[in-house]
Amino acid sequence: MYLSNIICGVLAAINLKKLLHLYQLKDYNNARYLSFFKLRWLIYFCIFGLTIIQFVLGVNLFVNAAIILLIFAPTINLVGAQKTPIKYTARLNHFYYIGIMLIFILCCFKFGVAVIGLSYIFLPIICKALDIFDFIKNKKFIKTAQKKLQTIRPKIIAITGSNGKTSVKNILFEMIKSLNAQVCPKSYNTPLGIAKFINEELKIDCKYLILEYGARHIGDVKKMCKLFGADIGIITCVAPQHIQTFKSTENVYKAKKELSDFLGEKLCVYNLENIYCLRMSALKTGQKIGVGLNNLCEFSAKNIKIKNYCTNFTLTINNCEYNTKTKLLGKHNVINILLACAVAIKLNVKIEDILSAITNLNYTPHRLELIRGRINILDDSYNCSILSARESLWVLKNLPNKKMVCTPGIIEGGKREKEINIKLGALMSGIDYVIIVGKHNLDAILAGLKQINFNKNNIFFARTLNDAKQYFNILKNNDNLLLLNDLPDDYK
Repeated sequence: MYLSNIICGVLAAINLKKLLHLYQLKDYNNARYLSFFKLRWLIYFCIFGLTIIQFVLGVNLFVNAAIILLIFAPTINLVGAQKTPIKYTARLNHFYYIGIMLIFILCCFKFGVAVIGLSYIFLPIICKALDIFDFIKNKKFIKTAQKKLQTIRPKIIAITGSNGKTSVKNILFEMIKSLNAQVCPKSYNTPLGIAKFINEELKIDCKYLILEYGARHIGDVKKMCKLFGADIGIITCVAPQHIQTFKSTENVYKAKKELSDFLGEKLCVYNLENIYCLRMSALKTGQKIGVGLNNLCEFSAKNIKIKNYCTNFTLTINNCEYNTKTKLLGKHNVINILLACAVAIKLNVKIEDILSAITNLNYTPHRLELIRGRINILDDSYNCSILSARESLWVLKNLPNKKMVCTPGIIEGGKREKEINIKLGALMSGIDYVIIVGKHNLDAILAGLKQINFNKNNIFFARTLNDAKQYFNILKNNDNLLLLNDLPDDYK
């Protein structure tokens, strides 16, 4: 009996790293982590049945062996090719040590294997709940950041939205950096990520701090507003993204509206091309600015064209028109520029400096980033919603020569995921070749392609992005490839 307990304990401790890797990939979010196992609950019914047998008949080596095998069934190929390797942070190490301790304590009891079997996939969550040191440290870390903000007192420019937060943040920084502005780097948009930047990098003479507030649940944006504040807000758009956790687009709207509500009478800038932002703006009673692609907006743009792999457009500010261009591609990037312009003008930045910033903007990595070579690669692999996919495909269709899309589809669409990916497939009229990566959204994308009578001979299938590369050679010199979204490590 105890030999099988020891074997189970050793194997469980070794395999625990796979579970913790998945937990890390899911940002230590319990709901997102558990959703991975939704198709594997049958295994746990089997373990439960075997556990009942143990309690009725007594501990049996055969039953123990069966439980041991079932424990590891859900973690086979858990994180695929591991494009993002496990990061051995202090937090993850704490969870691992706590998990090992729990496993070997359970192995000392008669029914230890059964208990391990029943609780195994929940171990990372249990470890997180028991790691009081991590909880205390994080709370102290955030309080230190809050005290530093209270000392320096920069104006907080908060940006939220389903897409475009990082792009708008970087564009705005280029426009106002001469005002002693700082920007939180990369895609740091969680309390701990923002606190880390404030504690380690915020300068004492900072006047304006540009932050992006991300969310996967209602209340996330409100929480960050309370933690770090907001003096000016920008809401980029509301789209059916992260529906797996939000459950509906209406809930996404409620989450993003938390910034608008928090600002009260303070200024908030809205993308009026988005119906949800239009609705949000109509409810705002304080200062507000709307931007869009029609002349009714205070900040607008027209004559948008892709020419020589640049976006050319006419910018209208206070009824004055300025012809300009940017390396950033697409109508959505023009909207992003307008959102940033509205804040920059409000902060009294000269129009000449704004126009200079627009023409010198650089790509935000993996957000429709153009990589020139034998073929032209549009790298839009960071994240994707049906709205951003539509814009990326618009850019691709406006480029010369042959066009190829390589995509796993749109991930984390919840109950609407099939519907969203059928729409994605239907958007690909005018594209020459399509590579579908992975099986997750294969049937839905094919259904969408069928709706537009896409040539079956020009549809290819690949297990991974690396496998997809064999089809890139179909493209000739100066043809175009769009990498649309990326397949997370935990999807097949």
